[in-house]
Amino acid sequence: MLIVASLILSGIPSSDLKQVHEVEETSGRQLGDVDCSNYTFEDLFAYSHASFDVDFQDDWASSITQATAWVNGSLSPAVRENIDGLFEGFPGGDNDWLSTDEREGVRSVGPKCIADMNTRLGMREGQPHRGGVDWNDLTWVEEGIALDEVDLVPDDHEETRNCQNAFATNGCKEVPVHVDDDLQIMLLQDDEEDNNMQFNQLPNMGTEPFTIALNVTNMSDATLNFTFPVITNLRLDAWEIQENGVTVFGLDEPSVTNLSDGRLRIVVNVDYDLADWPMGKNLFLDLTTAENVPDNPPQWSSDAPLDGEMMAVMLDSGKTMLASHEFAQSWADDESQVSFDCSASNGWSWSLESGDMYITPGQGQSELTCSLVDLKNQVSESSRTWTLEQPLSFSATSGEYTDAVPITINALNGDRSGLTVSITPFQDDTTSPTVSSAGPVDSSNMEINVSEMSPGPVELDVTVTGNGMADWLFTLDLGIKKESRAPEISVTKTREGDNGTWDEEGYSYSMAGTVYDLDGDDISIEIEVCGYSTKINPEGAAWSNEVSVVGCNSHESYIITLTATDSWDKSTSISVSVMPPDEYSTPNKPSDSAATADEGGLPAPGVIATIAMLGLAGLLRRRIDSPQ
Repeated sequence: MLIVASLILSGIPSSDLKQVHEVEETSGRQLGDVDCSNYTFEDLFAYSHASFDVDFQDDWASSITQATAWVNGSLSPAVRENIDGLFEGFPGGDNDWLSTDEREGVRSVGPKCIADMNTRLGMREGQPHRGGVDWNDLTWVEEGIALDEVDLVPDDHEETRNCQNAFATNGCKEVPVHVDDDLQIMLLQDDEEDNNMQFNQLPNMGTEPFTIALNVTNMSDATLNFTFPVITNLRLDAWEIQENGVTVFGLDEPSVTNLSDGRLRIVVNVDYDLADWPMGKNLFLDLTTAENVPDNPPQWSSDAPLDGEMMAVMLDSGKTMLASHEFAQSWADDESQVSFDCSASNGWSWSLESGDMYITPGQGQSELTCSLVDLKNQVSESSRTWTLEQPLSFSATSGEYTDAVPITINALNGDRSGLTVSITPFQDDTTSPTVSSAGPVDSSNMEINVSEMSPGPVELDVTVTGNGMADWLFTLDLGIKKESRAPEISVTKTREGDNGTWDEEGYSYSMAGTVYDLDGDDISIEIEVCGYSTKINPEGAAWSNEVSVVGCNSHESYIITLTATDSWDKSTSISVSVMPPDEYSTPNKPSDSAATADEGGLPAPGVIATIAMLGLAGLLRRRIDSPQ
């Protein structure tokens, strides 16, 4: 509200208020240093009711804006407590007593605080505007703002006392912040100024169509009075309140009055349930001087389902959307958006939520009867009745498929051969070719193909059309999955035709090769020899590794097995047989009885065992080289 703005928080705890508006004498800051630019009135102040008067001036570049806020009963202690908390660090401040000195402090800082705030009020010339256009915002003029109050510090309360702090002014009185007497706060025009709000002058000064927009979020209960300068034939052409961008229907019409001096006054009542936060709520008023065209009741458009047609619904779907807001609006011809007044039979229920039309199935079939309603609560001359039922059922064997998937379609409630069924498999933004066929007399099969899909779940976009039936579009999940294809792995041969090369000591075998996944999945490779294994990750399509054999019991030959596994646990294994190196050119291989696991996951010889083996190898070499 247009009030003691920064000072009076309803939703913000007093401890937070102190942090935001900390005032300390030792820091050299003054009370006038308060910054309210991050707040709107409703962020800072909870009122029981408020009245706003916005009087646009003849220059079409300024206004005189005044307001009164009434704070009743249980809300008033929070107001008093937060004002007292604002004065932490000052004599008599933040002591659970609100004084007349603090009240005067509020009056002095209030205009500056309000001037920092966003008015949330804008204008724009041209055809009716909504949403995020470049609005001509109104801003506060600090010098034109004055504040007053009634009973912020009640004079005659039984708990009133003289102020107790040593720096209180003469005649200072204070009351406990828990006092729940009603209070009022008024925002006024300063007597020495011509206005207290300004904006960029409208180019045509009201003679061409323009829109007033006000963000009324958190305005719990307010009356808005807009008064416009004398302009011949100026009138309210249309108005709208939107919640999260969707038009609200069933509201009371604004009051429009041509005053005796020729000015136009528009009065709108707004409210906001704080439980709906952070829902955004906006008011739009469209004004024009153009000739008033009669606003006729809404009519059914050519896009609307015909009277008596069937509207298909899945019986086991629970509450489901029958038509989106945008689609349902296409059913009506009217100057503005429309709403619907509908009723369903046989235990089915109907609802309209944020403009979207929902139906909750009951038993068997139902009849849904609807009329159109416009913003002026005018009702269409005719209603339409549609039959709600499920004409077809769909099934498939859940599981993994590589290509063709049979879909079974059963007719419900009679022959459905006059319908056309189209099915499109999809994953996220990827689709497979659409297949279509006539509906079944009793039962039929369709076959879709998922061969070009990626591994994972596949859903179906289904469209059913036919004479005497509104198009039926829905999504099915029948448990179908595209099966992952196992990766391919190979070993690259050396020039000599071997599967790899031994190191100089004959303890590790260097191997390399390629690996590829047809589905583009990530791949890991496990290499196993003599019961020991290690895992590696390829670099692109290439892999390489040093395979250690020091843990093997037998060194006559080695079977090395490579297993490539994708992210769907599909794997391919290959095994290669590797002969040890020439026993005269490399040391004997150690037993794994003294081996321990190294960082690569394969065992390595202990230090003592290694020294012993090298010693034995040396003795053997000397014996071979000695003369016989």
